[in-house]
Formats: sequence, C-alpha cells, structure tokens
Amino acid sequence: MKLLSKTIFLIIVGFGISSCKDYLDEPIRSKPTLNEILSSEEAVVAFVNGAYDGVQENDWWQINFYRQIMDMASDDCWAGNTEQSRPDIISIAHFNNVDIGSSYFETFWNYQFRGITKCNVVIQEIGALDLDEDLKQRLIGETKFLRAFYYFQLVKNFGGVPIVTTFDELLEPEILEYERSSEDEVYALIEQDLLDAVDLLPLKSEYASSDLGRATKGAAQSYLAKVYLFRERWDEAVAMANEVILSGEYALEPQFEDVWNVTNPNGVETIFEIRYRTDPTYRIGGYYGVTTGSRDDGGWNWCVPSSYLEKAFLDEGDNIRLRSTIIKHGEPVYGDPDNTSFNASPDRNKSARINRKFYIPQAYRDSPYTQGNLPLNHIFMRYADLLLIYAEASYFDGNETEALNKLKMIRDRVSLATDMSLSGEDLRDAIWKERRLELALEQHRLYDLRRQKVNGEPRINQVFGPNGSFVKYNLTENTDQYELANKGEDQSKGSTFDPDKHLVWPIPNSEIILSQGKITQNPNY
Repeated sequence: MKLLSKTIFLIIVGFGISSCKDYLDEPIRSKPTLNEILSSEEAVVAFVNGAYDGVQENDWWQINFYRQIMDMASDDCWAGNTEQSRPDIISIAHFNNVDIGSSYFETFWNYQFRGITKCNVVIQEIGALDLDEDLKQRLIGETKFLRAFYYFQLVKNFGGVPIVTTFDELLEPEILEYERSSEDEVYALIEQDLLDAVDLLPLKSEYASSDLGRATKGAAQSYLAKVYLFRERWDEAVAMANEVILSGEYALEPQFEDVWNVTNPNGVETIFEIRYRTDPTYRIGGYYGVTTGSRDDGGWNWCVPSSYLEKAFLDEGDNIRLRSTIIKHGEPVYGDPDNTSFNASPDRNKSARINRKFYIPQAYRDSPYTQGNLPLNHIFMRYADLLLIYAEASYFDGNETEALNKLKMIRDRVSLATDMSLSGEDLRDAIWKERRLELALEQHRLYDLRRQKVNGEPRINQVFGPNGSFVKYNLTENTDQYELANKGEDQSKGSTFDPDKHLVWPIPNSEIILSQGKITQNPNY
C-alpha cells in the first residue's frame, strides 16, 4: 500500500522498475499528467499491458517465487533446497514462526496493489479519451478483469484488505486514509468487476493471435465461477461454469502431457495464460523451470514434490499424470529423450524430485538457460479446472449426476475408470482428490485445502497440525529413501500449524506501521 502515497506516480511512469524498496523512497523529480501519459491509442494500450505486470512480474522473486512458496506450504511439496539455510522461506512453508515482516508478503501485497492502481487509472480516465469505442470497451473489460484478479489474490491470502477503486493525481492519497474492508466487501467488488468484464470482453476466438494472453470473456466467467465456489454459492458457480462449457471455446487437450508442453502455447485447454518469450537481453522469459529445477540441471531445487503427492498418484494407479507431474532422481524424464537418468541432486534436494510441468526439455532450451529466459508460458486457469469447479459445485448443489459426468471427463483423458455409483461424501472426496491429481504443482492446493470443509471445518486442519495426515505420514509412515536421508529440511513440516491463525497470512507489518494501526493485523499474528 506504499503505492497509495507519492510513489504512485513512479509506478505509473516507471512500471518497469524492478526494485522493491529503494525506489519507494525516491523523491518525485517530475510529475507528468495523466493526459500526457495516456496521450495516444498506442500509449493507452501500452499502459494496459503494464497493468498485467502484477499477474506475473518479470522478475523471479517478487510474485513468481511467492506463488511457489504457497505450494511449499501444502502437502504436495517440500521447500526443497537443503543446500541453503533459508528460515525466511521455511517458516512460511512449515507454518512455524511466520514473520509478519516477511519481504515475500510485503512485495506480493505491493505488486498486487500496483496492478490495481494501474487498473484504476484506466477505468477512471479512459471514458474521456479519444479512442475507438470497441477498443475502449475492451480495455475497460481487461482492467476490470485484472482488478478482480488482483483482489482475488489478496483476499485468498490475507482476508479482508483495503479497497481502492479511484485515483486522484492531485490529492496523492496517503495510506492513513485507508483501512481494511471485510472479506464480503472485497468479494462483492471482485464479483461486480468480473460481471462487468464478462459483458465487455471478447471471446478467445475473437482475438488475433498476437493478442492471445489477454483477458477474455471466458476467463472472466471462469474466475467468477471460481469465486462463487470459494463463496459456496453453488448454484451460481454451476451456472457460470456451464456458460463457459456451452461456449465451445475450450476443450481438454487429448493428451494430458500437452497441457504444459512448451511447444503448445495457448492450447485449446487454456483459459487464462501469461505468455513468455525468451530474450536474454531484456530477461522477459519465464522462471519456474529454473527455480523449481535441479541444482545439477541449472536449477535451484525449490518447491520440490513430496513423496506424499507421488503416493497419491500411485495409490490411484495414475501413471499418465504422474509421469508428466513428477521427475524422480535416477529415472528417465518423460518427453525428453535426451535425459534418460535424471540427476535430482538428492544430497541437496529434500525429496530428490522436481516438477515436470515446469521442466524444459533439452531440445527446447535457449542459451543461456537461466531464470528470466525460459519460453514456457504460465497457465492460471484451464478447462480441466473449470470442469472440476462445475463438478464440485454440482455435487454441493444436489446434482450428483452432473458432478459424476464431469469427473468422468477428467478421468477418461488419463485412462482411469470412474465408479459411476459414487454418491455422498465418497463422491465429494473423489472430486477433491481429482483436483489434487489433475492440478498438482500448479499453485492451487493450499487454497483448496483452506476453502474445502469437512463437518464445517477447513480441510487443511486435517492435513497439518500435530495430528495431521501429512505430519503423521512423514513422522511415522514415510519409507522414502530420499526424504528420510536428507534431514536438511525438518521431517515434521506442518506440525505447528494453527487453525486459529494460519487460514490466512499476516498483513505485511510495514502496512500496519505506515497506517499507524488503522490497518489491523490478522488474529494471532
């Protein structure tokens, strides 16, 4: 929320700045007006392009690594890198003495609000600009979608946050003017922005190929369905997801391995995907293949799959998704004939496994192979997720037949039989299990565990804590040779989880200090 002070102008003029702290204290040397900034159609489009930065910033740690830490804080992953002592990361991944001053929370918070500020400028000012009307409406739709996206990320992580929907270049609002809104109020804004975006945005098929990656009508509908799912408004989630299904814009990839295939950008299954292209001069490529990769393969060994996740695939007999989700030490890499015995650095990698979805096969690596130079796009919403949203909402809405049909669609692709007699809690659990297997390591698991409820209690309470299933597995049942041998990361991960505290993360302490306490902290932090 520092962006609500004088630095808001630096954000607008210099949205390519990568520093997270130093620039915040720089004096304003000049202050161009909005008319000067938004002086042409090209300038307005470029400004809207900049509003996408908060989705996936072009630096590895400001947003991208935060999302990986969220997967580290689930039962699907370990933090992984046992070569470096990083209590700042481990404390979050293990729910152990989480630091309210963590730079990860602070930068993620600030970058989401940076994106929100850019959206606010466009939404507020574009009406007075001399632009083609169709383009104007599309750009409003894009920024409405993005503002909803950013607030959804904030409310999922922190609970209620300050709502800012206007921009005044004369008043330069200070943080003291803001306080936290309730979760209900934040969700109301998200829903309205997405509804507006649905009315304004084109379909994916109506975009030129050069514009793929922009927000679409289907993306707005899909996120609205997911928001309804989080809010347990089952009938509305079903209805909105069904509109996406009936649009005919999307389909499952025939082969699961093609979903995250570097040669298949913006595939038929993609609903919202951020595009990357390699350019070592400007470092505008992706990061995940390096940050999640093996130390002996140019990577950093962060966010490594757990044997607990691998066991879930094996218990289900799900070899098709397993081979395209997890690479294990000493085994061949599926889809990369140049790597017949992968070195996952077991002495430096807690589980001796890495994420196959973000792995770049040897034949498709540019030189240098480094963070910020990877060609793999990042998918935030895909059709399989949408179908599972429909299935889960249908189940809770009392339509088990529809829930089973959509569950079967997902399982048919990977040659798994579906028990069509499933009903009640068995069907619910089957849908939840399918979400885990289908979307593993795609940064959904923590939020699913927090929102899913068993007997009114968040499901994460059953997974973590001293008696949690993941904790008991690792302390009393785990026989994995790699995880037991590498004690560089504590085997008791998650044992200190507190259900009265860890269902959200702490509000960044810097925001509380700057607001002089007007922005309040989450309970028990």
